[in-house]
Amino acid sequence: MIIDPEILKPIPNSADQTCFGCGARNPHGLQMKFSTDGNRLYSFMQVPPAMTGWDQTVHGGVLSTMLDEIMGWSVIYLLKKIGMTQSMTVEFIKAVNVAEPLTIVGGMQEKQSERLALMEGSIFNAEETLCARATGQFTTMQPKAALRLGLVGEDYMKTFGPILTFDYFFSD
Repeated sequence: MIIDPEILKPIPNSADQTCFGCGARNPHGLQMKFSTDGNRLYSFMQVPPAMTGWDQTVHGGVLSTMLDEIMGWSVIYLLKKIGMTQSMTVEFIKAVNVAEPLTIVGGMQEKQSERLALMEGSIFNAEETLCARATGQFTTMQPKAALRLGLVGEDYMKTFGPILTFDYFFSD
């Protein structure tokens, strides 16, 4: 699984985003950035030492967050919808050390219906060894529905404007 980050297209995210997983303005978060080959999403990062579990090992909750984040962004980018994690199963295969270069990969396993999608995510270390993987059942909805349900506000939704290319105020 050799991936050349130079051939991937960056996925825009708002500089004002405060999300723990992807927010550039969250100094305590992961600050994940995403790119795509059109079929899958990728994030290249190193987990900071403050997120350890045992000694120099990344906490399992942090790895789970990274997998949830890549799958959630896969819903946004690949399906052009807002996704809410309904359930998630994580398999921890190999310990991940802090400050180790990682590749996180996400995509869709199966679109089950108009409102349900089974997503997948994987974390690989610098030696391209699979360290963790997850599947997640996501409830998907049009951006207008997320606004109507109060899951996000209009200003927040506008941060996804470059990705959600349709008019989210009038789509169903």
